[in-house]
Amino acid sequence: MHKGASMRDNRTKQIIRAGGLALGVSMTIADPFVAEVIGAAGFDFVLIDTEHAPIAVDQLQMLLIALRASASTVLVRPAANDAALIKQILDLGAEGVVVPEVNDAASCAAAVAATRYPPLGRRGFGPRRAARLEGGRPAYIARADDEVAAFVMIESADAVAGLDDLLRTPGLDGVMVGPADLAVTMGHLDDLNPPDIRAGIADVRAACQRHAVPFGIFAATEQAARLWAAEGAGFMTIGADTQFLDQGIAKSRALAESLRQSR
Repeated sequence: MHKGASMRDNRTKQIIRAGGLALGVSMTIADPFVAEVIGAAGFDFVLIDTEHAPIAVDQLQMLLIALRASASTVLVRPAANDAALIKQILDLGAEGVVVPEVNDAASCAAAVAATRYPPLGRRGFGPRRAARLEGGRPAYIARADDEVAAFVMIESADAVAGLDDLLRTPGLDGVMVGPADLAVTMGHLDDLNPPDIRAGIADVRAACQRHAVPFGIFAATEQAARLWAAEGAGFMTIGADTQFLDQGIAKSRALAESLRQSR
């Protein structure tokens, strides 16, 4: 294990490579204290979602600073499959990205290339904050291509249809299914969990096994998390900051109602 004057090991990639299950939570609240609390919870990774949440780049940097002391791998979902956005996220010190808008092999290759320096990819050079975290610029350069995680989202019918070609992308560290978007692209806006979506996700998992590419998923419920863990998922989100709020509020409202009825 690399310590001291060196970029730290990517905990999530290590777990996946060893055949384990990396478990994380997603963040959509742009508050450093919330990030600090979640970072101290001990999950394998924290995924900051800048695609669906109003998190500007300066706010992202504050969240990354707040998560600096956390042992959790810090991943970021960019707002789009855009090399400039991915470059900025990594230069700020994120340890990996989960890239959306990947619908075919070409868009997958573009996403992965944006995370790797030449000659492996086309990431622009300027690790402004990242190089200052451990060991300075030479230490970061020496390990960045190995330790930065390049995950992509599988969340469209087109991506599923072209999955075999997509999974052959060199340097791809894993794919993460977005069940809700996948359901919508398959015509199920009013029902995000129909049987054909579950079958489609199973097809993705099977393809990942054929190509030896780690399979991940956003697990919206405990039932889903247990199902895909049993089916061999390598990584998944099992909660989110707003979900924790919803659950806590629901519990307190139920308690309040019970106390009123007891009077």
